[in-house]
Amino acid sequence: MHEMSIVQSVLGILKEEMVKHDGQKLKKVTIKNGALAGLVTESLTFAWDALIPGSDFDGAELEVVEVPIKVACGECGEEFRPEHTKCMPCPKCEALLGHTVLEGKEMLIDSIEIDDAA
Repeated sequence: MHEMSIVQSVLGILKEEMVKHDGQKLKKVTIKNGALAGLVTESLTFAWDALIPGSDFDGAELEVVEVPIKVACGECGEEFRPEHTKCMPCPKCEALLGHTVLEGKEMLIDSIEIDDAA
């Protein structure tokens, strides 16, 4: 499960970011997980729940926003959200190949919420 190492990396980034907010406590972190990123949301949540207790971020919430695939057709430029990740016929011209992925590959920290009352 490589999600565990991903969450460890996220925690490292959060530690660096929290230095800027000295004395404040992390309340919530939101991660965007693209459908093509190769990460399982439930595994990310499991890893978070396993690594957080007893850490600097004990009690912080993780929200994972799943980002669906959006592509632009390589033939006609039509932007659409395919129903499947492997077969993506364009709804306008029916082209199957050459599409450009516009959304769905990302895995990023979208936002953090801090509690300055800590």
